[in-house]
Amino acid sequence: MRRLFFLTVVAVALCMSCANINSNTPQGVVSGDDYAAAPVKQDLFNTSNGDGVVPPYRIPGIAATHNGNLIATAARLVCGTDPGFGEVDVVCRVSRDNGKTWSDIREVAVGTGITSATENYFDTAYGDPAIVADRTSDEVLIMAVAGCTLYTSGNTTRENPNLIAAIRSHDNGNTWDTPIDVTEDIYTLFDAATPLQAAFVSGGNIFQSRTIKMGDYYRIYVALCARPGGNRVIYSDDFGKTWSVLGDPSATPIPDGDEAKCEELPNGDVIVSSRMSGGRRYNIFAYDDMATAQGSWDKDVVTTFVGSEHPMGRNSTNGDILILPAKRNSDGEEIELLLQSVPTGDNRSMVGIYYKELIFGKSGYLASDFIDDWEGFFLVSDKDSAYSSLLQQPNKRIAIIYEETLTGFGKRPNPITTSFPNGEGEHNFDGFDNIYVSYTVEQITDGAYSLR
Repeated sequence: MRRLFFLTVVAVALCMSCANINSNTPQGVVSGDDYAAAPVKQDLFNTSNGDGVVPPYRIPGIAATHNGNLIATAARLVCGTDPGFGEVDVVCRVSRDNGKTWSDIREVAVGTGITSATENYFDTAYGDPAIVADRTSDEVLIMAVAGCTLYTSGNTTRENPNLIAAIRSHDNGNTWDTPIDVTEDIYTLFDAATPLQAAFVSGGNIFQSRTIKMGDYYRIYVALCARPGGNRVIYSDDFGKTWSVLGDPSATPIPDGDEAKCEELPNGDVIVSSRMSGGRRYNIFAYDDMATAQGSWDKDVVTTFVGSEHPMGRNSTNGDILILPAKRNSDGEEIELLLQSVPTGDNRSMVGIYYKELIFGKSGYLASDFIDDWEGFFLVSDKDSAYSSLLQQPNKRIAIIYEETLTGFGKRPNPITTSFPNGEGEHNFDGFDNIYVSYTVEQITDGAYSLR
């Protein structure tokens, strides 16, 4: 649910005809060995070719299923902007060949668009999708903002909250269940400490542990954008059926945090990365006992990516964090490589990837380890560009799906909703092209590192 200045659910069989590519996908996509050497940008969810009637798109994410499919997701902004202003849908496309070709756009969850000054309808909208595919089963989970409230509105309170939807697939994204309202399952986790007035799961990717498996599933984590108190992190050991707070429910890992992402450090601890103007905020949760999730949060820090020789501009936009097993090519030393995607222009532009070397085999990390000593920067887009998500594909290439080329189609009147009781003012009708491309680690780091 971005802060820009600027029920019916369709369960669809994703028939994968690789020849059936959306008209916005570039033609002449290379294949075979040439594909590994030639990154090709593909516009999976297009806005710029629209006309102000065809809905724009925003908030892309990407996941890899255990059978090797890629699922790219986005929010289709039928109302032209965030949930709270009318209909927003979750849509996806699927690739069975590591991103060379993609299915047509498929509907995952479709909002009704019905708004009210007195009732917060759950199925009005489903926006800001965050996706994870289980590493050992056919399960896929999407968490989405639902209803017709706005995170920033004073009318959005604990009694009238941002609603949260869980949408499931049991067949690697081929079909999708009707969204389930899990709002109270999450908000009540904090009621005995500091009740949340508003919260949502940051869109893009949800990450799944590589090391902690409890029962049938590896643990998953999501970062909440919440007020008051900034970011909280919750986790699930049953793939999102039930949730618990990571750490003390009264703790505020990043008190001034905004939209955020999580990742797992090489020792199993958790790092959270939160958006801010001119940099990122980080904090670390260190486990004392992984099975019982006992542990504590460090003190949050700010990085401006010192050492990368590429300063980050004054924009506040969410990106993604990814940690990879790698080696330093100059001497063969084994390390862990941290990637952080984010736009770097003074406005939302110049999406790229900062990277930083972590010590391989280190038993513990401090948040302060992530302030300095960034190794470099790789520019992905030299245009207007904003939100992004990262993924290591089954073929070991690093996928990034990101927003590029902001396109606006004027203003629309605000609806009468629980966020806007009198319907005052107008909102933008705009969105981005949502671009997919994959790179090797060598391409991102200019040959300095390789996967190990």
